[in-house]
Amino acid sequence: MIVWKGWGLLALIIPLFFSLLAGSVFDAIYGESFYKNSEWAMPMILSLSSVLLYFMGIKLNNKPGRILIDPENNEQIELKTRHTMFWIPIQYWAFIVVGISIWMYVANIGLIYQ
Repeated sequence: MIVWKGWGLLALIIPLFFSLLAGSVFDAIYGESFYKNSEWAMPMILSLSSVLLYFMGIKLNNKPGRILIDPENNEQIELKTRHTMFWIPIQYWAFIVVGISIWMYVANIGLIYQ
């Protein structure tokens, strides 16, 4: 089960879209199964997708909210939409995706899981 709020599902869709698009392009240019068998292609594309994910998360989560004033005690309440996936804001998912891509690269070159 995937839990998201607002546009938080973009934390999954953006890296997936980048990976599928890059896989098609790399396979068309370098031959069948290059993207899947390459040591560097998928980690690089995931890292590049995290840049877009970070800036999109910053833009979406830093929008000002609506200020409401309680008429009884004049207390201000801000209503703001948060964009999260698994309760983590989108911009922080960029760091998680980079960590996954580093792990993938290290595993692909044989430093772990030999």
